[in-house]
Amino acid sequence: MIHKRWIPLVLCTSLMANEGEIITHSEFSYINTKGNTNTTSLAFEGTIKEEWEHHRLRLRGDAYRSTANSLVSKDKWSAEVNYDFPLCSRVSMNYLTGYKDDRFSGFNYQFYTGPGMGIKIINDTDYKLDLQGNLLYDVDKPNDLPSYHYLSSKLGAIYNWKIQNNLKFIQEATFRMNLKETQYNFFYSKTAFENKINSSLSMGVSYKIDYVNTPPELSFRSDRTFLVSLIVDY
Repeated sequence: MIHKRWIPLVLCTSLMANEGEIITHSEFSYINTKGNTNTTSLAFEGTIKEEWEHHRLRLRGDAYRSTANSLVSKDKWSAEVNYDFPLCSRVSMNYLTGYKDDRFSGFNYQFYTGPGMGIKIINDTDYKLDLQGNLLYDVDKPNDLPSYHYLSSKLGAIYNWKIQNNLKFIQEATFRMNLKETQYNFFYSKTAFENKINSSLSMGVSYKIDYVNTPPELSFRSDRTFLVSLIVDY
């Protein structure tokens, strides 16, 4: 069984290789309303990238918590670690480890890990398109049910378009399919615009969709989130 105490170990391991330059990207969102309904929402998304010699390491974290009249209405977080070993300028071998915790989705947690390959389809100054595919070993733990072990495949794409010097469009999508029972699959999408204020700060708007075609009982298929964020790059 995958336990939460393993997660700090994964995160620390991803930061051990400190010989190369580290690039970070952080997005912060906060909403507070008072009146007939008192709501508070706090969201964070961050990435850390590092390259040294022929190695590339990418760590990504995502968290969202919301309360309404002091009752928690959304509480989820996820983390992924990607290791890439380039075979040439456009192709790399990859190893991916991911964890997701969302108690309102019907799953106590989801864990996946496995090898894959990444390809840079477009790598121009203004346009970039990266594809990645992995064969994964998964452990899903639905609420109040035993954990479920299976093999899956995950396909992902990230498209970046530099519209102007201070404006960027980003489209990200991933699809993870259970290879044992192919009717179970997971889809994630993020559509975002980032407007640069200076060398370190940007304002961003994003729309995220988290979809599972066969959710546990009493859970919705789609979870949609719209955010306005302050972005820090350094």
